[in-house]
Amino acid sequence: MLVKRHMSVVDMEETVSNALLPFGNSPSFPAIEMNCTFEWDGHLAGKARDTISARAEEIKSDYDDLSQLAKDTEFVNSIEKRYEVQVGKDYYAYETHYGMKFLSIIAPFEWTVSTQPEHYHGWFRLSPDGTWVRNPDTP
Repeated sequence: MLVKRHMSVVDMEETVSNALLPFGNSPSFPAIEMNCTFEWDGHLAGKARDTISARAEEIKSDYDDLSQLAKDTEFVNSIEKRYEVQVGKDYYAYETHYGMKFLSIIAPFEWTVSTQPEHYHGWFRLSPDGTWVRNPDTP
């Protein structure tokens, strides 16, 4: 005949607290080895730093590109136009020796020596969104 053993409240609390331990509390449990995670933490921190730095450089580059686009668009829009400009066409910005700025469809190499304007400001193309994109080969 089996004798039923009743657990006391103290035994029950000890059993519950032993079950919640993050390690074994008996010699039959395997040994706990603490691994040093400093190297891994340093690796993760370095990887995160590199990722954040690369993304910051991308954002800075995008900002610089957008800033230049805004300056170019403002510059070309400030020039008096005596004809309707068309999306996708190339235009060249010039300035006469009198200080008058104008847009032309004539490229710098197509002018004659006697008709060539004083200053060449760049080669631009009107985008469908209304911005003026500078050709990268121009100053």
